[in-house]
This record gives sequence, structure tokens and C-alpha cells, in this order.
Amino acid sequence: MSRRFVRLSARPSQQAGYLTVLIVSIIALLALFASRSATVVSTDIIESAGADVRSAEAFYAAERVLVEALEWLSGNTPTYTDNVSSTRVGTSVVVSNGLAGAAIDRTYTTSYWYFQSGDNVRVFARAVGPDGKSSSILSQWTATQSTVTGAALKQPLGLEGGLSNVTGTPDITAIGASGSSIPAGNYTLRVGDGEEGGSYGNLNSSNGEAITEGTWTAGDGDIWDDYFDLTRAEMQALASSNDAVYWFGSGERPSGDLGSATEPVIVIMNDCSSSNKITGQKEFVGIVFIDQSSCALQGWSMKVKGSFAVNGDVTKLNSNTYLEAHYVTSGDSAMSPAADSFDLTVFPSNLVALPGTWTDTEAN
Repeated sequence: MSRRFVRLSARPSQQAGYLTVLIVSIIALLALFASRSATVVSTDIIESAGADVRSAEAFYAAERVLVEALEWLSGNTPTYTDNVSSTRVGTSVVVSNGLAGAAIDRTYTTSYWYFQSGDNVRVFARAVGPDGKSSSILSQWTATQSTVTGAALKQPLGLEGGLSNVTGTPDITAIGASGSSIPAGNYTLRVGDGEEGGSYGNLNSSNGEAITEGTWTAGDGDIWDDYFDLTRAEMQALASSNDAVYWFGSGERPSGDLGSATEPVIVIMNDCSSSNKITGQKEFVGIVFIDQSSCALQGWSMKVKGSFAVNGDVTKLNSNTYLEAHYVTSGDSAMSPAADSFDLTVFPSNLVALPGTWTDTEAN
């Protein structure tokens, strides 16, 4: 009897099933890889976006402390060691952002320091985030510009025009300590070239001090530049940001005493009409400059240690006016209360940012 061998083989339906499982597995594996890749990319994007946000925050924080450093420099002189001053601690800056629709506050630790090169100063400002990694350093070169000229305090009374019709016994003190003579190049009164001091016979009649009169440069019809190194626009701008400079327009006047020997002031008045009249013997230490072509000062009552200037003629200077040179010491002062002498260099300086020198040296 013969045997028949039957060869068994998978049915077509089974083969199709195996293939389907294989394809599905491959697709699943590819999807897994794609999902993983997308997750990594998304994470990288989020981390990159977060780093960008923190870098922007650090930049804004450093920018803010740079302003603080410039403000400090405008009223102070750094002590330099090897051309670099010691680092000053700035204020902590809290920066908010609206990432993902919610405000997130981060506090940045700030500091600033200065580098000196000749007459210029480079200001550095740094902000460091709470993670210790995100930080930014900014810098700006600046130059200091003096506000007053060397001639500004050479006379306690300076006029562009002349002086006439003095009433009462106004007192001008320009002698040095212990009754010594006026320093060379200084004056009691300085008037415009070709002008006459005029009837100043009553000046100093109460103390018997002789008057030394001088004149400004020939053809000088505006003594602003004889007093100040800044333009009028620059001075007015400085007045808005510096507590030692005051700018009074028409109808405005000081309401109280201003200035001291350690912090003399600059007071600019654009009008000397009755609405601007200074009364009550207010005391000013520094420079009071009236930018008016003609002033009748009858009824004014003030004490000025430094220099009182009018950019024109003055009439009716009266007995309630006390003017005193800046170098007269308190022991010889005719003012009450007595004001100590002061140095021209203690006037505030105007800080000028040099164009094209602002840099962002680090942002992480």
C-alpha cells in the first residue's frame, strides 16, 4: 500500500494577517519615534523660548540699573582703583512678563561700576537672574560737562547793562577773610562794556566797603555764556532732573531758601515782573540769574551768597538785598544766618552720554 504525503502550507488569509501585524508594528514604532522626536523638539522650543524670555528680562533689568548708575554718577564722583571703581550694589529689580497668559515675577540682583579714561567714564550695569545663569551686562561711555564758567563767581553782582537809582542801603560784601582785599581778578560789581555802574553811592554804605567795578568783554550783549557752559535748553533740561538746578518761568518764583555751601544751587528766572518778585529775604547759596533785559528790583528782599546776575539793566536795588562773594567765610559774613564759603567745583555737572558708545556686552 502506498503512502501519500500531503504538504501543508499557510493559507493566504494567514499570510495577510502576519503582514498586517508587521506593518502595524512598524507604523507604531515610527509613530513612537516621531512622537519622541516631536516631544524633544517641543521641549527644546519651550526651553529656548524660556531662555529667550529670561535673557530679555535680564537685558531690561540691566537697562534699568544702567539708568540708576547714570543718575548716581550725575551727583557723585566714584573713587577709582586702577581705573576701575569698586562695584556698587544696585536695587533689586523685579521683572514681570505675561508668558502663557500669567504674570511671572523674577527678581534680578543688580550692580554697577565705572571705568575712567581721561575725561570720560564708562558706566557698567549688570543684572543676574535668580537661577544665577541668566544675566546681562550693559555699558555706556559718558562725559561730564561743567555747568558754570570760571568767571561766574568773580563778582557777587553781575549785570549785562548798568546799575542806577539805588534806593536804601543794599549791602554787597566782596572782601576776603578778616577784611583783606578782594582777590585779583574779582570784583564787587561787574557791568556791561561801556555801561556805568552809575549811582551806586548807597551800596555798602552800611559797612563802608569800597567797590571794585569791572566790565565784561567788549560787545558782550548777553552774559549767559559768561556764567554758564550750558545752553539755555540744556540748563532747562538739567533742571528737570537735578535738584541743584531750578528753572522759573513767567509768574513763577522760589518759595523758600535754596542751596548750601556743600550743595550750591543755580536758580534761573526768566522774568522779574511783580509776579516773580522774591520777598521775605529768602536766602540763596549759589547763582541767581535773571534772564531779563531790564529789572526794577524795588521791593525785592533776598540774600545771595555767590553771584546775583541780571542779563540787562537794574534799577531800584534796595535795602533788603544782601549780596556776598562765595569765598567770604562765615566768620566775616554779613548774612544771617552766616553761610560758609564754597568752591566753584561743587556745582552740579551735566552728564552727557557719548553717542554711539552704548553696548550690550553679555546676555545669557
